[in-house]
Amino acid sequence: MNVCRAILAMLDDYDVTDVFGLPGETTLALYREWLACGGPAYHLCRDERSAVFMADGYAKATGKVGVCEGPSVGATHMVPGVIEAFKGCTPLVVLTSDVPLAAEKKNMLTGFDQKALFEGICKESLTAHEAGEVPHLLRRAFRVASTGRPGPVHLRLPSDVLEGELDDAQVWSQPRFGSVPSCPFRPDDASLAEAASLLEGARYPLMICGQGALASRAWKEVALLAEALAMPVGTTINGKGILAETHPLSIGVIGARGGREWANRFVAEADVILFVGSSTDSAGTAGWTLPSPRSGQRFIQIDAAAEELGGNYDALPLFGDAALTLAALLEALDGAVPPERGDWVASIAQGWRNQEARIGAWETRSGCALSSLAVVRALAELPEETFFAVDPGLSAVYSAAFLRLAKAGRFLAYNFAMGALGYAIPAALGARFGVPSSRPVVALVGDGSFGFAAGELETAARLGTQVLFIVFDNKAFGWIRGTEFVQTGKDLEPAFDGFTSFRSIDYVKIAEGFGLQAWRAEKASDLKELLRQALAVPGPTLLAVPVEVQDHLLPPVPGWADCARKRGMETLY
Repeated sequence: MNVCRAILAMLDDYDVTDVFGLPGETTLALYREWLACGGPAYHLCRDERSAVFMADGYAKATGKVGVCEGPSVGATHMVPGVIEAFKGCTPLVVLTSDVPLAAEKKNMLTGFDQKALFEGICKESLTAHEAGEVPHLLRRAFRVASTGRPGPVHLRLPSDVLEGELDDAQVWSQPRFGSVPSCPFRPDDASLAEAASLLEGARYPLMICGQGALASRAWKEVALLAEALAMPVGTTINGKGILAETHPLSIGVIGARGGREWANRFVAEADVILFVGSSTDSAGTAGWTLPSPRSGQRFIQIDAAAEELGGNYDALPLFGDAALTLAALLEALDGAVPPERGDWVASIAQGWRNQEARIGAWETRSGCALSSLAVVRALAELPEETFFAVDPGLSAVYSAAFLRLAKAGRFLAYNFAMGALGYAIPAALGARFGVPSSRPVVALVGDGSFGFAAGELETAARLGTQVLFIVFDNKAFGWIRGTEFVQTGKDLEPAFDGFTSFRSIDYVKIAEGFGLQAWRAEKASDLKELLRQALAVPGPTLLAVPVEVQDHLLPPVPGWADCARKRGMETLY
């Protein structure tokens, strides 16, 4: 069997249904075999970075290992997506072709040391030196990507190796490693008993869930443990959806990206905090101030990555898969009756009511003005199984804070591990191939990010993908403007526009030029009808929405809210 046929056969065995890539001369042997014998659906994109983000969106939407490929000349372009998947624990197999290794030191065009580039930004970088190695390395790539802390694995395939032959007996697969968690494990009984005792004796326990809880598909176990202990549940922005935000124990997103003042107050007041699949990063903890490591609070941390346990907080470590460990912890509690904490739990409902009242008052004052909040409020009318891919910036913070999910599950893909721009458009396309056609897929796109990934609108039109792209148009890299405004406490000088601001762009014409149907909202009251029209179209659509720039209406971020109050500005924090 030739190497390329072996690769395609093994991808089928791992239930890889879609591969995202961009062509190059060093990969031609693989494409010839794809034409000859078939395999997973191949989706041509316009940028190698987008191919990785598409695989990332696909993996998050499905729970399966995402697969992307790129040529030697484009391997450097894949770095932003690979490092996001690495820091964000997304399981990917990243295939790159290459020139023959013997030619690299002869300065052959497009050849360079790929291993040196990738080994610091993925779980492992592998190189096939001969044809017979390829099946073994591909099996290893899937195993490493899907076990322990999930993440990307890079496999380098020189063109002469791709053209080689191997023994059919070498071609076998291990399908269990095609999705996560592939080999879940749990902590020892003594550690579980200690954690159960700590939770049972807590007066104000709080669970904080991160992306690892979603990767483990632990929404059932999170709800059961929370209910058994009458324990409120908050999430990081990347963990949003692990518990329905209409659940009586949900406080929604906490921290610096999507947290609101009343929800963050629970973090400050808890006496025992259980972290579940959270890296306790700066965004989820407001720069390690919520909670403070020196607060006197007690911490428990569940994680499948040993290196994260106790990394930022002196936590009782529970080394294991989130779902399996939560189930074991529930068993260890053995029907324990929690102390009465009705007032504290009742304050959750009061927090949501107060939030809704503040938003309602703001909407009354703003009338039909378009804003990020108005967009998010309109999104609440979409079907509850809508999948969202979201860029950093306004679209992320407002959706995290104010898009209240009524169902538990993986319904959003944020890239807040690194936060690189250009994510939502390709991630939505990848997710579209991972969720049933009956589910809407919506990309919340920053106008700064749009410039990174606009070419993928052609991909959307060519593939006929039913995705709605909503562009938050404030004509600037607004987060930088907001940060400067907060740090200096002064209005920005007109000359600062040279660092951050764009000219006015007609996104409708751009989208139409790529073959999409498109609209531009004129007032907030139009949004629901425009969303209805867009989602009724069988192909891709775009809706451009003029919104505020961050230094004019500060987003709901803890430190920024303090600045807004000092300046007498509106804040929804």
